[in-house]
Formats: sequence, C-alpha cells, structure tokens
Amino acid sequence: MFDVFTDEIEVLIKDGLANLYWFKGDLHKTWLSSKVDPRLVTEIKNLRSLEGKALTKREQMDALYERIRNLNYSRRLEISRNFVRVLIEQESFVAQDRGHQIQRAQLAALRLRELRDRQSKQQKVKQARVVPRTETYDEKRQKLQARFMDIHSLAPQQRGYALEKLFADLMEATGIPVEKPFNNLGEQIDGAIKYESRYYLIELKWTADQTDPVQLRNFYVKLLGKPDGRGIFLSMSGFTSGAVETLPHGKEINMILLDGVHLSNVLFGHYTFKQLLDHAIKTVSLRGEIYCPHALEQS
Repeated sequence: MFDVFTDEIEVLIKDGLANLYWFKGDLHKTWLSSKVDPRLVTEIKNLRSLEGKALTKREQMDALYERIRNLNYSRRLEISRNFVRVLIEQESFVAQDRGHQIQRAQLAALRLRELRDRQSKQQKVKQARVVPRTETYDEKRQKLQARFMDIHSLAPQQRGYALEKLFADLMEATGIPVEKPFNNLGEQIDGAIKYESRYYLIELKWTADQTDPVQLRNFYVKLLGKPDGRGIFLSMSGFTSGAVETLPHGKEINMILLDGVHLSNVLFGHYTFKQLLDHAIKTVSLRGEIYCPHALEQS
C-alpha cells in the first residue's frame, strides 16, 4: 500500500469515492468504516454552501481532507490507505442512475492500482544508472494513458478525433500494423489493423449514449462488401442490450465489439491489445459471442 501520498493520489481518492456512490449515505458509511471520527462525519454532513445548499459528494470529500490534514501523520495515513483500499478492491462498477458517472470512479481505481504497483517496484529496485535506450512499450503506454485521461475533458467532436489518433498510436506501440482513417467509395472508415494476416476495419465511437442496433447494422453492411470482411467496433460508452443481443442472430458473425472498459484495461496495463484481441477472437469463435467479457480468462 502507499507510503507516499502525492497530490495526484489525493485527487484520485476524492474523485473516485465521490463518484463511486450515488447516495451520500453510502459515502458516509465508507468514511466511518475507514476510521474517520464519527463527529467529523456529522460535522461535514451538516455543512452548507454560501447559498445554503447541502454540499455535493465531491465538495464533502474536499471538506473532509481539509480537516484530516490537521490530524497526526499516522491517522492521515491510515484513513487515506483505507480509502485507496476501498477503490482498488472494488470489483463491480455499476451506475445506479443515468447521471451516475461511475466510470470516473473506475478510472480512478485503475490509476491508483497502477501508482501503487509503481511505488512498490520503486521500493524494491535501487536507482539504476541512466543509459540511452529505446522507449519501452510500458513507457509508451503510460504516455498514451495520460492522453486518454485528458481526452475525457474535450468536447464530443474533439474527443472523437483524439480517440482516432490515440487508437492508431496504441496500435503502433503494440506492434500491430495500422491504417489511418480513410474514405472508400463514399464510406468513412475510421482505420484498419492487420492481425494474424487478417485485416479488421475499425469503427470508433465516443458519445454520451450507448451504441444501438442501427449503428451496428450500418457497420455490418460496410463489412459485407469486403472480401473476408471483418471489423472491430469500439464504443466507449458501450452498447445497448438490444444491440448486443439481436445482431448475431441469423447473420454471419463478422465483427468484434469492444468498449471503454476494454480500452481502459489496455491503457492501464492490465493486458495488452494483442491479448485482448486473442481473448475476443476466442470468445467469438468458440461461443459465438461478439461482445467479450472484460476480464481475460486465466490460462
């Protein structure tokens, strides 16, 4: 667990816990189980803004940290470690309301896991002499991960363009041949990759809404006109249940569906994109399921 808490870690804790829970009561229960003084919990619950409104969950997290900074070091460390443990040990991230931005808690948890692992490695390895060398895949991935985090704050149209560039750079870092976006007989193609001697057309989508059956059907039609046409549809917000359930029935399976959680797991180092592709291809080949689980099967 963390021995050094940076400003980034504190922000991740605040943002993660504030978005993990939909109800303030659940957030307060976590404070209590993490050894926050009950009197302090009551104090913050009763705070009001200058306009007389109750504080938001994020504002309450800020108020809490303003107060626990006055505690002794061991108490601050214990509470923050407990908060981190809640986030990184969370197994399910399910939105409880349409406005529940649970993905922000998930991203915070992923980043905290990575920072924890990095600190652990640094504690075990002595400082090595710096020598000129080629940038490693992990270093490239971390840079792509930072860009990925920044893209979340862009406007919707800018986000789509940034995702195209990010995806192409990720393929290059992974060693997968990639074709940049192009037009083909009036059709806009978001790019293509070559994996195990096969080409896969790419469709990238990053909007607030989930991808529906009509959008998947349009991509399906694009693939039909290509010899051995195969595709990968990456929808950052996921797919409606109807999209996933209806497309394969009665049709040739010619695509793989991925979402923002799949991409996040790749960028946060839980598996490579090649491992994800192998997993997705195995799932569709053996089970006929075009939307593979986020967790890879252990061999």
